[in-house]
Amino acid sequence: TIMVYMCGTDLESKSGMASNDLQEMAKATLNSNINILIYTGGCKQWQINGISNSVNQIYQVKDGGLLCLEQNMGSASMTDPATLTGFLTYCQKHFPANRNELILWDHGGGSITGYGYDEKNAGSGSMDLGGLNQVLQNTGMKFDFIGFDACLMATMENALMLTNYADYMIASEETEPGVGWYYTNFLTKLSKDTSMPTVEIGKNIVDDFVTTCAQKCPGQKTTLSVVDLAE
Repeated sequence: TIMVYMCGTDLESKSGMASNDLQEMAKATLNSNINILIYTGGCKQWQINGISNSVNQIYQVKDGGLLCLEQNMGSASMTDPATLTGFLTYCQKHFPANRNELILWDHGGGSITGYGYDEKNAGSGSMDLGGLNQVLQNTGMKFDFIGFDACLMATMENALMLTNYADYMIASEETEPGVGWYYTNFLTKLSKDTSMPTVEIGKNIVDDFVTTCAQKCPGQKTTLSVVDLAE
């Protein structure tokens, strides 16, 4: 089960970056052994028809599209640890798996401000590392990797915090170009081999990211790392 916590914010309302990534996920060739669950919110104007601008929702990537599983998850800020806790608990209950992955999609501020910015709840600030630690501790889940499709999250402090909850961290030490990760290829490859070692999944994510950014954002600096948290 791959859990994507997608706080769309101005990346989506201004540039449709979240919609692009959702379309990339939908284009992947998947089998029944993989569940991709997406929690949406934090954005004043989604570019994809059907995704709510007023309430948070849960979608599943299915049959080349997005299937809405939960129409109304309320309008709480996506940088509130309780909101992320609710999503992970939902996935754990309804889509239990022997391998779990978590991807946090949004802006990132590194060790100082942490993850996320909710465009509709700007006053709520970001989810700092203490808040993220609280979420992961409360759910008790273990992840093959926890990834940040966000800027500046590959820090020592973040990695040290995540050691209790994941085998690997996938994140960028620099700012990410707006196009972010490229999802189609690595999801298709994982679907063909669901026992693929986590480090190989990470390598696919990094290689696709670098290739896509070189094509779409020439000249922009791109960094993405796969960190073995046991080290």
